[in-house]
Amino acid sequence: MAVMEPLKTLPECEGPGLLPFEYDILSNDFQYLEVLDRDTSHGVVIKARMGKRLYAIKLFITREAPEVDYDQCYSVNGETAWDCCDAFERHFVPFEKECRAFGRLQDMGCEHLAVRAHGYVSATSTQVKVKFESIQARTQFHDLVQHNIQEPMMGIVKDWVDMAPHEDEDLRQVHDRLYQVFHIPQMIENLNELHKNGIVVRDIRGEQYVNGVLVDLSCSETAPHPYGPTLSGELSKYQPRWTFASLAAWDLYQFQHSIICGWNKRVEYWVRLVGRPQGLPVHCPFEAYPVPYSCEEARAKHERPYGPFLPLLTLFEQTPFLVKPARWDPLEWETNGDEGKAKIRKMTEEIKQGFVEEVVEGLERLSSDEG
Repeated sequence: MAVMEPLKTLPECEGPGLLPFEYDILSNDFQYLEVLDRDTSHGVVIKARMGKRLYAIKLFITREAPEVDYDQCYSVNGETAWDCCDAFERHFVPFEKECRAFGRLQDMGCEHLAVRAHGYVSATSTQVKVKFESIQARTQFHDLVQHNIQEPMMGIVKDWVDMAPHEDEDLRQVHDRLYQVFHIPQMIENLNELHKNGIVVRDIRGEQYVNGVLVDLSCSETAPHPYGPTLSGELSKYQPRWTFASLAAWDLYQFQHSIICGWNKRVEYWVRLVGRPQGLPVHCPFEAYPVPYSCEEARAKHERPYGPFLPLLTLFEQTPFLVKPARWDPLEWETNGDEGKAKIRKMTEEIKQGFVEEVVEGLERLSSDEG
């Protein structure tokens, strides 16, 4: 009797990974409905149906072979202080980054923190193209993948998430962004919980969410990382110990800057296009992160900046500094759920000024209680 080979988890490395999707996306059971006209720099998304269930099949596009400088190490000096080293950034390709992040959410029973992923798939562009019934969809798919150099293409099957309903289909995406304000408190909480479970998103934009659900993790990093910091043993020569903590704060900074501030800047324009939904505020009052001042003014403007005064590691040409720590250090994901840490986080969540002293006092109280 033949022994079945175990299902392969991808990527094959230390840390989480994703199992293959249990169904054949090329079978007649799958109907390909449309190619999404969305800004996805790393892939193409297909809306598909199997039975009564809708799926989003994201196929990743590889435009050039990745070249990684494994000799480069992080340097706090000069303009590179805001950049992670090349190996940390590029060792995993976007497909692998999503596999690791969604795999961690499955392992931790936290799939509600983002769109649910069901597994990875592979198919050639030709196999996929013939699944579309309309010539228009085939042409659209061909145009999107014509510069792809990797065959077969790797992909991930996710739940399909519908945008907020609106009577004008052409304005539905605008309405979804406008309606996003009602989801923002839960979106912030979910982002903090991603950090708690060792995941940093790194590319926080309104377009990454559909009806309040995070659907794209292709720029994410998940602890542990083979070219990232470690909690024990020798220090990593590639990235400092505070890397993931800085990236978590950057996520929150970007949420504040891109989503909350961006919503406040565009709300009246969106309202002119789609009307004002009932209960819509004129201003988004929520705060994910205190947006820092420029590095030259930060110390003078903030009475008590968080120390050490570290750069926020970014993907973009911005130079903000850390003025407040994120709620969780993703590098410590294995112990972030400990009762003691949860008590301290609860005590420090809403602290604005003098939070360092209060954390110390909280630790002392916790030690006394345990004694």
